[in-house]
Amino acid sequence: MSTAVMRALSVRWGMPPRKGAVNRRGAARREQILDAAVDLFARRGYRGTGLLELAERVGLTHAGILHHFGTKQDLLRAVMARRDAELVKAAHEFRGKGIFGLRDVREIPESETLTRLGLVMRAESLDPDAPLHDYFDERDRATRDLIAGELRRGQDAGEIRADIDPDVKATEILAFNIGLETQWLLNPAQIDRPTVFRSYLRALLDDLTRPDAPRRPPNPG
Repeated sequence: MSTAVMRALSVRWGMPPRKGAVNRRGAARREQILDAAVDLFARRGYRGTGLLELAERVGLTHAGILHHFGTKQDLLRAVMARRDAELVKAAHEFRGKGIFGLRDVREIPESETLTRLGLVMRAESLDPDAPLHDYFDERDRATRDLIAGELRRGQDAGEIRADIDPDVKATEILAFNIGLETQWLLNPAQIDRPTVFRSYLRALLDDLTRPDAPRRPPNPG
């Protein structure tokens, strides 16, 4: 799935822009609300965060929050669009480099707060009727498609073994990342996330490029 499609998903789930020019004061207030909402949703979840609590944190009334975001679900979409901005950037940097581009990864491209936000919101979205169920399903599909596409390019170039299923391997990679995020957030003092991530990548690349494994003839095109 292309970066353009990733952006399209962000547009779908992000709050649509209001008509007319937004003055600087209003834009600054909106960002202040978003900052507070990201923190509260990451710690307490969407269901566990009330608009009154959010309003008190930013010095507004309940009506003041709704003035800027319309509904709580609109606010939720805007919060997730904030997270998407980082994920789209990471996807853009990865695309086209192939799976070997991961060798250059030194830092996890997402802050602790946004990582926590993603995991908490995911846990609340397992019910098909949850507000973000389709968001996470579509986002995971996009991520798997992106990884599988890079694996297929490596197979076509004869760089990666031909006897793996790119879709299965992409699911495995995504599952590892979600699991690592969960363990790290539960015990950040014990889990060195970047070190574990790089260790997994080394093992993954070694397995994908095993010299005794079959290869496809390089695609002349």
